[in-house]
Amino acid sequence: MRLSWPLVGRSKEIEIIEAALAASDVAGVIIFGVAGVGKSRIARDALAAAVARGCEGRWVVGTSTARAIPLGAFTAWAPPGVSGTLPLLRGVIDALTAAPPGITVVLAVDDVHLLDDLSIFVLHQIVQRGAAKVILTARDGDPISAAAQEIWTGGQFDRLDLQPLTLDQSGALLSAALGGLVEPTANQRLWELTQGNTLYLRNIVEQAVADGRLAQHRGYWRWIGDPEMPPGLVELIECRIGALPRALSDVVDAVAVAEPVELACLRRLADPAAIEEADTRALITLEPSDTGVQVRLAHPLYGEVRRRRAAPTRLRRLRGLVAAELAAGTDRDDIHLVVRRAALMLDSDLNTDAELMVRAAHGAVWLANLPLADRLAEAAVRAGAGVDAGFLRAHALSWSGRGEEADSVLAALDQGPLTETERAQLAFLRASNMLWALGDPTRAKEIINEASHLTAPQARSYIDAFLTVYWFATDQPERAEQASKSLVLDKLPAVVGAEMAWVLATIAADAGRTTDAVAVAESGYRAVARSLDPPHMGFNIADSHVSALTLSGRIAEAFDVAERVRRQAADLPGAAQLLGAAVAGRTALAGGQLNSASGLLQQTAVGLSATHALGWGYRYQISLAMALGIRGSLAEAANILDAIDEQRRPFRSLAYERTLARAWLCAGQGAVSQAITILSAGATNARAKGQFAAEVLCLQTAAQFGDRSGTARLRELECVVEGPRAGLAARFSAALADGDAAQLSEISTAFESMGDIVAALDAAAHAANVYRSQGLRGSALGCATRAGVLAEKCGGITTPALRQVGEPVPFTDREREIVMLIGEGLSNRAVAERLTLSVRTVESHIYRAMAKTGTTTREELAALLPRGAAGDGVRVGHRVR
Repeated sequence: MRLSWPLVGRSKEIEIIEAALAASDVAGVIIFGVAGVGKSRIARDALAAAVARGCEGRWVVGTSTARAIPLGAFTAWAPPGVSGTLPLLRGVIDALTAAPPGITVVLAVDDVHLLDDLSIFVLHQIVQRGAAKVILTARDGDPISAAAQEIWTGGQFDRLDLQPLTLDQSGALLSAALGGLVEPTANQRLWELTQGNTLYLRNIVEQAVADGRLAQHRGYWRWIGDPEMPPGLVELIECRIGALPRALSDVVDAVAVAEPVELACLRRLADPAAIEEADTRALITLEPSDTGVQVRLAHPLYGEVRRRRAAPTRLRRLRGLVAAELAAGTDRDDIHLVVRRAALMLDSDLNTDAELMVRAAHGAVWLANLPLADRLAEAAVRAGAGVDAGFLRAHALSWSGRGEEADSVLAALDQGPLTETERAQLAFLRASNMLWALGDPTRAKEIINEASHLTAPQARSYIDAFLTVYWFATDQPERAEQASKSLVLDKLPAVVGAEMAWVLATIAADAGRTTDAVAVAESGYRAVARSLDPPHMGFNIADSHVSALTLSGRIAEAFDVAERVRRQAADLPGAAQLLGAAVAGRTALAGGQLNSASGLLQQTAVGLSATHALGWGYRYQISLAMALGIRGSLAEAANILDAIDEQRRPFRSLAYERTLARAWLCAGQGAVSQAITILSAGATNARAKGQFAAEVLCLQTAAQFGDRSGTARLRELECVVEGPRAGLAARFSAALADGDAAQLSEISTAFESMGDIVAALDAAAHAANVYRSQGLRGSALGCATRAGVLAEKCGGITTPALRQVGEPVPFTDREREIVMLIGEGLSNRAVAERLTLSVRTVESHIYRAMAKTGTTTREELAALLPRGAAGDGVRVGHRVR
C-alpha cells in the first residue's frame, strides 16, 4: 500500500538550508547522512521551497551507472550537436545556470560522491563563478574522491549532518502518513526497529498496512504481530551487509541471536580477526557497559534479515553456544543474565532447565517483559517445575490483560498436593484475576469465599488481603480498612503486600490522611522491590502517592515523585513505560501545566486503552478529559466522557474524578450552575464514603466557579484533612462570600505558592471582578493582569471567572451562562432543559441581557462573550471593563 509521506520533524534542518541559500557569502550547503535517513527528500523539499520563492531550480542525481559516463549526471543539459570537451562543458554550465535577469538558480545534486570527474569539474566551475546556489547530498561511510571534497571544502559551504528521526519525530511522521493517532507501543516498536531511518520505516509500515498487521482500532493505529520485511527492503539490507565469508557470518549471526553480547564472550565464540573485520565494515558497534564492552549489530534490521535467512538449526546451535558461555561466567546469576540465558535456551538445542526457567520467569516479570515471562513459565511447567511456575505464568498473563488465559492456567492446577497456604495463594490469584482482568467481582468474591475455611495464619492473610481488595474495588473503603485490620504489610508475602499498600494508600489519600498514605506508599515500594513483581504495581502505588500529595496541596513534592517514577519507567517496555508517563501527566494536571498534562495523558490513555480498557485506560481517560476540559478542548473532552459513561466498569467508579472532569466540561460550555450542582453532589458522595480530601477539592472547584455555599463545610474539613489545601479552600470560599477582594488577591498568591496555578488564576480573577464592582479600576486591572499571566503559565486557558473579567457588560451569573449556552448553538428550549428552567424564564433572561447590551439578536448577544479555544484566557485577563 502506498501512503503519502510528508516531510515531518525537519523544520530546523530546512531553516539551516534556507539560511545558507539566502546568505550572500555562502555558496551552498552539503548534507551528510546515512542511507535512508532522508537526505534526498529534504534536498528536494528545500529546492521546491526555493522555486516557490521565485528561484530557478535544477535537480541532478549521481548514480553508480552514470558515473562510468563522462558528464553522465548532466546528460540532460548537454547541448546537442556539440563536439569537443570545452564547448560541451561550457554548454552544460550555461544550461544549468541559465535564468532571467535577477533570478537566482538553485542547483541540487543528490549523491554528489557518485559523480564522474567531468561532472565534478562542472560543479567546481559553477561554485567558483557563483553562478548558482548549490545543495549537495553525500552518504556517510561511502568513499568520496578528493576532487569531490574540494567542492565544499574549497568553497564557502555550510554543513548539515542529518540525523535519524527521534522517537517523537517518528511518531509524528507515522500519524501524518497514516492519517490518525498511532498507539504509543506501536510507535516505540517501529522506532526501535528502524532507528529513525525514514526509508526503512516507510517500507515496513506500508507492508504492515497492506497485510493488515498495522490497522486502526477504536480510532488508533495498532501493530499486531511481528514485523514482516518487504522483499525490496530485504534486498536493500543484504546489499548493505554485502557478501559474508563464513568467519564473518559467524560473528554477525551470533550477535543477531543474542545481542548485546559481551566482547569477551564473543571472542570465545568467534574468530577475533573476523570480529575486527565486522567492526571495520560497520556491521557491528561496540558500546561501553558496566561490565566491559558490549557488541550490537549496526542496525536492528541487520538482525531481522540474518535471522530470516539463516537455517533454524544454525540459529538454535548459536543460541545454545551463547547461553553456555553466559552460564560459565562469574556473573551468571545476575537477574538480567538469568533472563537472557533462559530466553536463549528456549529456542536452542540445549535441554530445558526447569529451575532456571522459573528464576528467569520471575526476572522477566520484574523487568516488565510479561510476554517473555509467560513463555519461560510455560516452559518451566512443561519441564516439570512445581506449582510456583503455574502461579507465575497466570500472574504474568493477568497483568498482560489476558485474563481468560490466566484463569484457565489456574483452574487447571491440581490442588491435591497443595498446602493450605498454597491453596489460599491460588484463591487470591484467581480471585484477583477475576476481579481486575475479567471484571467479575461477584465471581471473584465466590472464589475467595470457597477458600474461607482455610485457617493457617499465612493462608488467612491471603483471604483477608483479597477481601480488603474486594471492598476497595467495590467502593466501600470503610469495609476495606476493617478487613485489613489484622494484616501487617511488612509481614505479608511481597506480592500481596504491594497490592495492599496500593489499596490502603489510595484510601488514606482520598480521606485526607496524607501522612498515612505516604508511609504506606513507601512500604509498598519496598514490597515491590523485594517481590520481583511487575513494576506496574509500583506505578499504581506512585499514582496513589501523587494523589495524596496533590489532594493535600503538597504539589511540589508530587512533582518530585512523578519525576522519579518517570525516570524509572523510561527504559521499561509496554504498559510499564506508559504508566510512568501517566503519573507524570496527572501531576502536571494538578499543577496547572495543561499542555504537558494533555500530551502525556493523551499518549498514555491511547496506549493503555488497547489492552486495559476498563483498568488503566479508563482511569487515565478521565484525567485526560479533565485536562482537555480545563484547556478548552471541549468537544474532545465531551467525546471521552460520553464514551466513559457508556462503559460498564464493574469496579472502582472513580466517582469524584469523573465529577471534576464533567464539571469542568460543563463550566467550559457555559453551564456554570450545572457544574456547581455536579460538584455539590460529588462532594456529598465523597463525604458519604469518607473521601474528605476529595470532598475538599470538589468544594474548592465549585468556589472557583463562583459558588459561595461551601464555606462552613470547608472550615469543618480543615480540621479533618491534612495539608494546606483545605484551609486555603475555606479562606477562598469565605472571601468570595464576603466580597473581600484584598483577601482573594492574597489567596491567589497562596494558591500559586502551593502549586495550584489554575486556582491561583481563578482567585485573582474573582478579586478583579470584586474590585471592578467596587469601582476600583486600578486594583481590578492589577488582578486581571495577574490572572492573565497565570493563565498563560497554564497554556492560555480561559476559566469562567477569567471570562467574566473581560465581559463588556456586567451580566448576572444566570444571564452569563444562558448567553454562553446560546453561543454553543442551543435553542431556548434546549437551554431550559440543560439548566432545569422554564422556557419563559430563559426568554426573560435573554430579553434583559439584550436590553443591557443593546443587541437585537441571539447571535449578536452570544458574540459578546469570549469562548472556546485555549489561549483566549490570556487576552481576556488583561481587559477590564
